[in-house]
Amino acid sequence: MEMVWNLVMAAAVVILTRYLVPWLKAQLDARNETALIEKIEQYVTAAEQLIQGTCRGVEKLSYVEGLLEEDGVPVTARIRALIEAAVARLCRK
Repeated sequence: MEMVWNLVMAAAVVILTRYLVPWLKAQLDARNETALIEKIEQYVTAAEQLIQGTCRGVEKLSYVEGLLEEDGVPVTARIRALIEAAVARLCRK
């Protein structure tokens, strides 16, 4: 009987490791991505409100990147693309 129990437990561990853990990781990654995008949109909106005037895009970008770095988000090409997408969405409103 103990051998059957051990087999059932081993099968359960394999199933959890193979299916549940990757699914949970994907769910957490999706939530983190959503939270990051929301944070970037808030920072872009703040930059647009705080830094007035034309031809100040570099200054606004620097402001947003600084806030992200303060939050521990390394500014990569992907992050810059998300910032540009947030700016485009803001301009469409």
